[in-house]
Amino acid sequence: MKTEQVKGALEQAAGKAQDILGDLTGNERLQVEGKARQSAGELQQHYGDLLAEVSAFTQRRPRTTLAVFAGLALLGGWLLVRGRD
Repeated sequence: MKTEQVKGALEQAAGKAQDILGDLTGNERLQVEGKARQSAGELQQHYGDLLAEVSAFTQRRPRTTLAVFAGLALLGGWLLVRGRD
C-alpha cells in the first residue's frame, strides 16, 4: 500500500471517529467536519490508488508511457504557440 493510500485510510478513520463523537455529544458542527474529513480521506485514498495504477502501468509499458507523454508535450507546445497568435 502506498503512502497516500495509508494517509487516506487514516483520515477516513479519524473522520468517522469525529462524526461519531459529534453524534454522541449532539455537536452538529463536529459531525459535519467528521463527514468532510471522511470524504477528504476517501479522495486521498483514491488518489493513492491512481498513483499505484500509473506506477504499475509505466513499469509494464514504458514505451507506451513515453509515447503518451511525448504526444502530450507536442500538444501542449502546439497550444502554447497557437495561443500567441
